[in-house]
Amino acid sequence: MLFRSQERSEFFELVKEEKKEPVFRSPEHIWQTQFLDDPSRMKALLCTRRAGKSYAAGLMLLEAAYKNPNVSCLYVALTRDSAKRIMWKDVLKTIDREQQLGCRFNETELSVTLPNGSIVYLLGMDADEQEKEKALGQKFKAVAVDEAASYNVDLNEIVYGILKPATADYRGTIALIGTPGNMKRGIFFDLTRGQDPGDPGRWDKDGWTCYRWTAFQNPKVAEQWTAEIEDLKLANPAVEQTTLFQQHYLGRWVIDDTKLVYKFDSARNVFKELPTPKVNGRGRWHYVLGIDLGFNDPTAWVVCAYHDFDRCLYVLGADKKGGCDITEVADRTRNLMTKFEFDAIVIDNANRQAVEEIRRRHDIPLTAADKVGKADFIEIMNGDFVSGWIKLHATATLALQEEYGGLVWDERSQRREEHPASPNHCSDAMLYAWRHCYQWLAETGAHRLTPYASASADWMVVEAERRLEESLAERDRMEAESRLYSE
Repeated sequence: MLFRSQERSEFFELVKEEKKEPVFRSPEHIWQTQFLDDPSRMKALLCTRRAGKSYAAGLMLLEAAYKNPNVSCLYVALTRDSAKRIMWKDVLKTIDREQQLGCRFNETELSVTLPNGSIVYLLGMDADEQEKEKALGQKFKAVAVDEAASYNVDLNEIVYGILKPATADYRGTIALIGTPGNMKRGIFFDLTRGQDPGDPGRWDKDGWTCYRWTAFQNPKVAEQWTAEIEDLKLANPAVEQTTLFQQHYLGRWVIDDTKLVYKFDSARNVFKELPTPKVNGRGRWHYVLGIDLGFNDPTAWVVCAYHDFDRCLYVLGADKKGGCDITEVADRTRNLMTKFEFDAIVIDNANRQAVEEIRRRHDIPLTAADKVGKADFIEIMNGDFVSGWIKLHATATLALQEEYGGLVWDERSQRREEHPASPNHCSDAMLYAWRHCYQWLAETGAHRLTPYASASADWMVVEAERRLEESLAERDRMEAESRLYSE
């Protein structure tokens, strides 16, 4: 019996010697190691595709779970499906197998349980409120938020409203991870704008420690990545100029022009001084004010002008301000009325109570904006942008220009809708005003049909339909050229 006990003891010692401590680092991947070794509680990571950023997230989470018994860690992606697709098989199961962690994988709730009682959860927080609620009231040692450039919801609210309090007990880490996308807005863009992953490095911003690198710094794929890029260049010598290449292969914040809602071009649609039509004093300027009403979101004002003998619409100014009550909206509007004699003041009528308050109590004549067919009218308006018939003042419309440069279509929507995380307050105010401007009726020959003529209504409908057809044809042509260019 003593001999058997001694054999058993020797056997357990042998097994113990064979069991090695897991290694959550790859010495060859220098920048990934620096990111993981960094003790900062708030970290951000900007990379190209195939740079090993999601793998770094998996290493960070499993290491925190392994070294701290009975804690919870969290991986967040856009959706539950994308969380599983990115992290489950190719990252967490691979690390578990290579490091012999002995994890148990629950496919139903997407959780990974380690032998020490610690758990790594996977959630999708962008579109599912129930998934977000799962993080409320929890305590996390480490959190990784992947796909950080692509959230529809306010990522700032998720980080500071849900995740930061959840890491307070353990003084845990939050890491934002992503590749540039088409939406230049949000906490991840603010932290990483202007950074070039092609020049690997670290920087600090707003209390965050940030890192950047490309797939060329990932020793597992560097050789294949080089060959992949060479293949792309052979197939299309101009591929480096395409938006997708610059986003995914170079890690740069550029927007795909085909995804922009409005076809505004600063080289074509900007003016510095309002022209003086040479019509011997005939005709006059008309002014229209567009207002997009908000409180938590900003209220926006856009002033447009057109002349009886000028085909162009001129945007004289655009401004927006958050937290405005009804009186402040009325006061700012009345101040503009002292400077311009408006033919119409067109306002978002979603809050009818507020609109009626402004109209009755403050005696401001308001016209309710027509929101029916918004996407179709945007296409008509884009025809005017492409034709150079809409021009924005170079300095007085910067708020509107900024929105036009970042407002993209929501690719995940079943309908043609703007991305909900992209500001569109000045853009909407401009659209409201544009629909009540009649520069396209300007006199170009001997006779001019005014918008007030008895026969004008039917003609305006025909003209709108014609312009819509032209705009849609122009869009199809541009998209076809874009596909040809990227092939």
